[in-house]
Amino acid sequence: MADGSEAVTGERGAAGDQLVFRVEVSGTHRRREDLAALHQWLEDAPILTEARDEGGLDVRLVDSRRQSPSMGGELVQDILLVVTAEVARSVIENVWRAVLSWHRNRRRLANSEELPRVTLDADEGDGDPTLRRDTETGSGVRDEPDSGGTAHRPADEADGADGDGTDADGRG
Repeated sequence: MADGSEAVTGERGAAGDQLVFRVEVSGTHRRREDLAALHQWLEDAPILTEARDEGGLDVRLVDSRRQSPSMGGELVQDILLVVTAEVARSVIENVWRAVLSWHRNRRRLANSEELPRVTLDADEGDGDPTLRRDTETGSGVRDEPDSGGTAHRPADEADGADGDGTDADGRG
């Protein structure tokens, strides 16, 4: 692939098979800046530190699959998440918590013409459908009922400040 994901598709890491997920940002007038901000947000997210440090997560910027003439020749990128298969579900759940926190903050800054949206899916589209996420449809992290988790709350509330004053992704 010309988008940079060919280097990871089908790789076997030290911990075993790797899965590749793509995070796309849309609905804003500053897609490039928003993507860079989300990428940095994920790089700095305390909830993802352990997975990154142990080699279970790699966050990369790659060329988007959705280039079009209307983009005026501007190169558009997406975020590629390379996750070891053994920890994919838990890492993706934590990534999504961090994405929801960023999305909530970005929506606060959006003008009336912007509808920020973030999607997360397997890079080749044939991954586990239960790992797909979309801020527009509300699909995403779900906890068991009665766990005090996000099962019965909208995405905005689900990633709000916890009782200790931190967001679900560990930020204050």
